[in-house]
Amino acid sequence: MREMLRNTRVRIALCLLSAIVLMCIWSAVQVRRSCDRLLKCTESAIYAADTLHKENLAGELGAIVRRWKKDSPLLHWFVPAQPLTDLNEAILRLEALHTAKSDELSAELCAVRADLLWIRGHELTVF
Repeated sequence: MREMLRNTRVRIALCLLSAIVLMCIWSAVQVRRSCDRLLKCTESAIYAADTLHKENLAGELGAIVRRWKKDSPLLHWFVPAQPLTDLNEAILRLEALHTAKSDELSAELCAVRADLLWIRGHELTVF
């Protein structure tokens, strides 16, 4: 009887440990996937801002904001709040900088890219 109880406890412990490990792996994959999608949008916007494709820039900036609104709730579960707060401010500032035709737009896009790369790279060191 004791042997059976012990085996049940071991099974429960292994199941819990497996669930925790799978959740950690899933969260890392989701953060990397979200960052990759946002980086792709950001790279397109940087290309449009640096070249003569200025007419596409508003659409690219809108794509970044839409992607951010879609992916940020998931990122808030797995990434510390401070990097996401900085990234949120930078992303929401992009359209205002474009409307004002500010010279800071390219620098802000590079800052968004740097924040995304940091979050993506930092996710690996957490696990």
